[in-house]
Amino acid sequence: MARIAVASGKGGTGKTTIAVNLAYFNRIDLFDLDVEEPNCHIFIRGKGKEEVVYRKVPSVDKSKCDYCGICRDVCEYHAIVVLKDAIYVMHELCHSCGACSYFCPKGAIEEVDRPIGRVVEVQSEIKLTYGVLNVGEATPIPVIKHVKRRIGRDAIIDCPPGVSCPMVESVRDCDYCILVCEPTPFSYHDLKLAMDALDKLGIPYGVLINKNGLPFNIEEKIDAEIVGRIPFDRKIAESYSKGELLHNYAETFREIYEVIKCR
Repeated sequence: MARIAVASGKGGTGKTTIAVNLAYFNRIDLFDLDVEEPNCHIFIRGKGKEEVVYRKVPSVDKSKCDYCGICRDVCEYHAIVVLKDAIYVMHELCHSCGACSYFCPKGAIEEVDRPIGRVVEVQSEIKLTYGVLNVGEATPIPVIKHVKRRIGRDAIIDCPPGVSCPMVESVRDCDYCILVCEPTPFSYHDLKLAMDALDKLGIPYGVLINKNGLPFNIEEKIDAEIVGRIPFDRKIAESYSKGELLHNYAETFREIYEVIKCR
């Protein structure tokens, strides 16, 4: 048993479909780290317990500030603008490093909590935990980290699409990663990027071909183990659009998990 991430090079390949059904039919805790647009809760329903996620941001006491600009100069992310007689903090750019508060010679900067999202835990047939980033926030990483703190030894993790920072943070510390692709040139191109990222991170992976049966022969181009295939089936699309699990493929998802467990 292990932490298994489900990722993809591009969005729309069926990553969430695979993650939800893999977790449900093998009775494993599910974690949705696609905090900018989580949707596992559409399939795993239940009343959730919520916890607000905060991050530290600077609050300036203007009665103490002399607008010297030191806080601006030490901020690596350009989150502070200092004018002749005014100072502005762009909270969305702040990374909560605390440098501005530490170096302020007047003690005019205090770090305060600012809500940036929430973590929701749902107990149904399986346990689902997912994060939700507040609209307008620039980085999902703090919310992803809060969700990851709840991950135990055994878990299926639905990752954000792509190969940028959110995906890298999500797969970090995982034991294995399933890369979901579809037989199209676009998916193949982005799959190669995801494989390269996982190679650099040193995380073992296998490829699952979703919508198998489309004319583009992606399988002969992939230099990686194929851990499973889900057919291009209209009934799957209909079930997904209704928020239903793929009960007709329950045994397929059990077999896929058995293959991965041996890796």
